[in-house]
Amino acid sequence: MSDGTENAAIEVNHGLLKELEDMGFSMARAAWALHHSGNSSLEAAVNWIIDHENESQFENMPLVEFNIEIESPNPSDDTAETSHARAKELSEQARKLREEQETKREREREKERIRAGKELMETKRIAEENERKRNIALRKAEKDEEKKAREKIMLKVNADKLERKRRLGLPTETESASTSNPVSPLDPKVHIL
Repeated sequence: MSDGTENAAIEVNHGLLKELEDMGFSMARAAWALHHSGNSSLEAAVNWIIDHENESQFENMPLVEFNIEIESPNPSDDTAETSHARAKELSEQARKLREEQETKREREREKERIRAGKELMETKRIAEENERKRNIALRKAEKDEEKKAREKIMLKVNADKLERKRRLGLPTETESASTSNPVSPLDPKVHIL
């Protein structure tokens, strides 16, 4: 335990300890609460328990010396009826505090859900943008391939023309370059022989 009271016995007010046990708190937690709140009051002990409810180190029972001489500040006010009324009031305060904490946790969970939704939307937008860019690149690559294929076909067509002209004994483009204009391979008005 971090407070250095592992081996030392602690003094607690037996009356306050009994009241805390009557409220439903374990004897170990009640003893630690009274010790850390200075045996000052039931309210201080309950507040300490609420503040440290998730700390498991306070589940173990400490060495306890019951000092009956330690009294609460106003022993004349500690009738059974006022003790129960005070216990009920403290329980109500603890319940309200738990409700406030739960509401706060719910708000935090809602904020986290909204943040996660925004992140998901942004991730989806980025994925769609990447897909669009990939599709544009694929279309461009396909167009480049088609263009290269057309150029290859045109080269083959021009080579075939030259071969036919050579076989027929007609002047080839290199021979007739000085006398006629070369035909553009993409000119739709020119017919192939």
